[in-house]
Amino acid sequence: MPRADVVGLRIPRPDGAVIAAELIGPAGHPLVLLVAGGESSMDWWRPEFCDLLVDRGLRVARYDQRGLGETTLGPMGTRHDGLAVAVGDALAVLDAAGAGEAHWLGFSAGGWVCQLAALDHPDRVRALTLVSTTPTMFGGDADLPGPVARLREAWANPPPDPDWNDADAVIEHHVEIDRDYAGDEFDEAHDRGIWTDTVRRSPGMHRDEDGTVEFEDAPRWRERLSEIRLPTTVVHGTTDPMFPIGNGEALARDIPGARLVAIPGGGHELPPSAWPFVVDAVAGL
Repeated sequence: MPRADVVGLRIPRPDGAVIAAELIGPAGHPLVLLVAGGESSMDWWRPEFCDLLVDRGLRVARYDQRGLGETTLGPMGTRHDGLAVAVGDALAVLDAAGAGEAHWLGFSAGGWVCQLAALDHPDRVRALTLVSTTPTMFGGDADLPGPVARLREAWANPPPDPDWNDADAVIEHHVEIDRDYAGDEFDEAHDRGIWTDTVRRSPGMHRDEDGTVEFEDAPRWRERLSEIRLPTTVVHGTTDPMFPIGNGEALARDIPGARLVAIPGGGHELPPSAWPFVVDAVAGL
C-alpha cells in the first residue's frame, strides 16, 4: 500500500527542464536529500530504503535525474548538463521541499554533487554521507586507484544497444551492464527492480536525447576539501570495481574529521545488504 506521507513535486529549471521529485515522510522532520549517481532515476533509491530512513525520524527527498523517470531534458537548443547543473538541480529540489538545509547523501557522481554543495553552499548542508565516490572527477591523482581490469574490459567491449522500444530488452540491457559493477555478489532481483520501475516511468528514455547540450562543468575541487567543516561519513565497498576503496580512504583523509565505513565485499552499488551501513551512517550524523 502506498505511503500516505508521500508528496510529488515538479520543479521547473531555467533551461526548460522539469525535475520530478518526491518527498517521503512527515513534514517537519529533518530532511535527507538523496543524490544518485549519473543517469539514475529516483527508483535507484528503493522505497524500502527510504522507509528505513523515515523510520529513523527523517524525511527523504529523492528525484529523477535529467532524461530519466519523469524528469525532462528541456526544449531542443536550451538544454544544459554537467556537474554545475547537477548541483543546481539538487538545490532546486531542496528549495521545492521548503528546506533551508538537509543531510546530503550522495552515491558515486552524486557524491561529487554533495562535495561541491558543501564547499559552495555550506549553509544548505547539515551533514554529508558519501557512498562509493571519490575526491575528484578528473582522475590522474597518484593516490587514487582506478577502475579494475574487468571493468575496463567491459567498457572496451560494450554490449550492442537493445531495441529502445522494447521495455523488457531495455531492462535486461541495463541489468547486464550493472552486473559488471557488482562486488562479491550481484543482487540481480534488486537491480532488475530498479530498472523495471525506471523504464516504466521513462517514456522518453533514449528517445529524446538529440540536440545540442551546453555543458557547465565545475573546476577541480579536491584541494578545497579541507574547508569542509561538516559531520561527514564516507561509506565504501571493499571490492568496488569502479572506485576501489583507496578512493574512499583518500576522501575520508581529505575531509577533516570524516569517518570511513567499509562495506565488506561491497561493489559500486547499493543493494539491500548494504543498506544498514548507510542508514546507520545517516542516522548517526
